[in-house]
Amino acid sequence: MKEQPCLSGAFLQSADWASFQEAVGVHAVSALGANLFFVPLPFGLRYAYAPRVELSDATYNALALAAQKEHAVFLRVEPVTPMLAHQKFRKVRDNQPSVTRVIDLSLSEEVLLAQMKQKTRYNIRLAAKHEVVVAEAAGVWGVRRFLKLLSKTQERQAFSVHAPAYYETLLDVLKPTSATPDPKRCEARLMVARYNGKVRAANIVITYGDTVTYLHGASSEKDKEVMAPSLLQWHTMRWAKKEGFRWYDFWGIAPENAKNHPLAGVTRFKEGFGGETLRYPGTFELSLRPFWHALIRLHRRFR
Repeated sequence: MKEQPCLSGAFLQSADWASFQEAVGVHAVSALGANLFFVPLPFGLRYAYAPRVELSDATYNALALAAQKEHAVFLRVEPVTPMLAHQKFRKVRDNQPSVTRVIDLSLSEEVLLAQMKQKTRYNIRLAAKHEVVVAEAAGVWGVRRFLKLLSKTQERQAFSVHAPAYYETLLDVLKPTSATPDPKRCEARLMVARYNGKVRAANIVITYGDTVTYLHGASSEKDKEVMAPSLLQWHTMRWAKKEGFRWYDFWGIAPENAKNHPLAGVTRFKEGFGGETLRYPGTFELSLRPFWHALIRLHRRFR
């Protein structure tokens, strides 16, 4: 696996993200500097989860020890480099996306536009011609409109979403401390695109380090011909570039030739903006309490 130009999902290992997880009921500990989250399971059990982690021997030992101490059923990890051969993990379905698309914001706006697909550039120009307006939204007004759009998007595309309280807590716990992003903090911002005063697309983006990550998005079927989502993405990229960020991460695309992948529907839209594809090893599990682990798998199969 070639060296990656940036680390997608680095925010998952930030102290701020750990605070957010605690706020939504997921216990978090630090194991040799790595975030380890204890996620609830049926029967009052929990599993230990370390996302986007540098899995050295020392880190592996620290994570396994912390997971055992908390009586986790299994340890789930998402290494940023290939697994060490002696570690007895089995590959499972991705938790966070193992393939994503990133845009290098150090390029000029002219080059960024040139590397997009022609249809994407056309949609951006069309939205601007229709006077779609993009701005950051804050407070109860913005959250309510995002949740309303998200509900409609879920009905239309039949994908799973979190409970409304999850997004409300995300935008509250990780709310920015000022208009200027602090790269040392993990911050969540809500960007909305309006047409004739009505919100037609909304995205939650995470800023951390040198990267802005498009984490959650929703859009309306109404006035879809004005292409609000395309301008919303381009506006956010320009904003991120102006604020000094190096990368814009689309946070997940489907692997090649995976037509039935949950992200297959949005992959074409994201790839239209150009950029580079990053690939990670995926998600792996190590059983710590085999009986309970087998019971959990059986429960999932028949629920």
